[in-house]
Amino acid sequence: MIETHRRNSLLLLLISVFYFTQIIISISIEGIESIFPPAFFFVIFGLIMMLLIKKKVNAKLTMYAMIGSMYLYFYYLLNDSPYLVNYFFMWLALPLSAIYQNIKAVLMAGLASIFLTFYSFFYLHDEIFPNVIKEDFIYLILFGIFITIFLIVFILKVREANDKLQDLAYHDPLTGAANRVLLREKFDLMKHENVDSIALLFLDMNGFKKINDTYGHEIGDHLLQIIVLRIDGVLRETDLLCRLGGDEFVILTANINDTILEKIKDRIKSALEKPMILEQHIINVSASIGWYYTTEVSDANLDELIKKSDQAMYKEKQLKD
Repeated sequence: MIETHRRNSLLLLLISVFYFTQIIISISIEGIESIFPPAFFFVIFGLIMMLLIKKKVNAKLTMYAMIGSMYLYFYYLLNDSPYLVNYFFMWLALPLSAIYQNIKAVLMAGLASIFLTFYSFFYLHDEIFPNVIKEDFIYLILFGIFITIFLIVFILKVREANDKLQDLAYHDPLTGAANRVLLREKFDLMKHENVDSIALLFLDMNGFKKINDTYGHEIGDHLLQIIVLRIDGVLRETDLLCRLGGDEFVILTANINDTILEKIKDRIKSALEKPMILEQHIINVSASIGWYYTTEVSDANLDELIKKSDQAMYKEKQLKD
């Protein structure tokens, strides 16, 4: 949602730069009177879009409004100034819509481009296409379909590449658990959501160094992968498991209280108590778990939550020892 807001702002900036470049050229060639009355429409469109962006109205709704307004402007421009150059300008709206990396947005722009092509060809034919026979209309439509399909394929490829990069940037390469970068982003996001509380559970595996020394680091790495799968299996979809490093993990969660935290803690311990079999070795593991939570969400600090939950975990580990 935040990214869509940014792209709304970027698109408005790009459109404004393009438009003011266009009017400077038009004024230098035809005089200032050549930019009116379409300029009035553009100013109204720009002010409405700026208001939607500034007020952070639903990002997707603003996105569709941006694309729709572009084509309404071009419809008005083609009727007011039915020139071939303005028809070519209209096609720029289609690749501009791809800035959102949203297939529905591109489809909307593609259909609008084809509609304006149909309208221009049959209702403004003598002004825009005086030397083009009407049988060639199909080639303009095929051009629009081709560009739309090309942009959709491009978006799918970009998404695939982004997913791979995001996975590398946000996840621990060994276990697949979240890393500190994703933990902090998720924490910042929670602070801006309507949550009653934010909590952090700190997990430290008991005697893990001894396991590595006895069975080797390769088995230790496989064990960590199984541990992450088991812990993930007992968490809620909204909870985030993060590996801080070594055999230390934290779980970020929200809308929680003492009772729920104790239940999560018990579920994790029960999941880890089941013996793990690796290369014919039966290995038993356990974890010391401490937690801390706050209802002062707006003032919450991630480093403080980690510190407090770490202290709670250390107290539990001392009691076991």
